Amino acid sequence: MNADEPNDSGPPGGTPGILRRNGWALLAATAVTIGVELGMYWLAMGLGVGARQAVLATLAVSVLWVALAAGALAAGSDGGWGMLLRGGIVADASAVSLAVLAVASPYVTLLAAAQVYCTLAAMALFSTAVVACAAGRGARLTAAAATAVVLMAALSTPLWIGGALRAEASVAGPIASTAALVNPFYSVTSAVVEQTHFVWHQARVMYQITWLGDLAAPAPVPWYAAAIVYGVPAALLWGLRRVLRGFKHSQAVP
Repeated sequence: MNADEPNDSGPPGGTPGILRRNGWALLAATAVTIGVELGMYWLAMGLGVGARQAVLATLAVSVLWVALAAGALAAGSDGGWGMLLRGGIVADASAVSLAVLAVASPYVTLLAAAQVYCTLAAMALFSTAVVACAAGRGARLTAAAATAVVLMAALSTPLWIGGALRAEASVAGPIASTAALVNPFYSVTSAVVEQTHFVWHQARVMYQITWLGDLAAPAPVPWYAAAIVYGVPAALLWGLRRVLRGFKHSQAVP
């Protein structure tokens, strides 16, 4: 086996060995994630922007953090379980932040927090699955960067979709709806829409900085849209990886 290739058997000692090898990274990622997310909430509250805006800003930061950090953390491990733990910890730590929001703010219920967590978990699983399919440390780092670019592109669809909407005016509606489905922030805001009465593409700022509201108006997406969009490919990639590694192992055994 290549020295850089992930080893699913994990370090000596099984699960305790995996935790021992990744423990400090997991603790650090947990602390940073909670600090970044709740730090944004309390900063926004301290600046007097209002409880609703503080919640929305915190949710936006949570989505951005998972998009940027999950793949990078996963790439730092040398085994499948280690990658899953490292990449998934940002979503799991976000669950703590969401629970705090559910207690501290009327704009997040426990049900909404669970729904938002599903989106974050799907994003993290997608990033880690792509990284885990790469062979070699360098390839894993490249895969982590690629997943971050893909997720950031999905999150920024309102900013760059205007050209496509103007060029294909006859199908502007379906294009805009597809862009909304792949944008995790749409799903996150849908989870709290009953409390915040906030729909991302109907926000005033969207009309000020993008063409989205002028050229097309996609309907609000269900809260589970992004969980499906990213969760299904993640499951398929993890399954494919397991099948391919099993086949490779069987070919290597005389």
